Amino acid sequence: MRREDEFDPGDAGDGHRDDTPARSTTTGIGPQQILIGLLVLVLVVFAIANFDRVRVNFLVFDTEARLITVIAVAGGLGFVIGWLVGRPSRRARRMLRRRDLDE
Repeated sequence: MRREDEFDPGDAGDGHRDDTPARSTTTGIGPQQILIGLLVLVLVVFAIANFDRVRVNFLVFDTEARLITVIAVAGGLGFVIGWLVGRPSRRARRMLRRRDLDE
């Protein structure tokens, strides 16, 4: 019988140790998030500095809008398109999950 102070959480109780390294999860802000934040800040400052009315030509109609609105919409569309393109497909996500489970 084991004493409480001899307990080893890596020991499965059958004499075999589980020596697989634990996965480290990173929390906090990384360089990519800092870069994205800076780019968003530059976009916001640029949009605020350009507050004039401009003529916007869409494919089917023309209109006038504030340049800040045009810049914000273009930035939002760019973000959504970049997120959709950079996101792995369902098949790739499934393969990544299988690979993680096999390790």
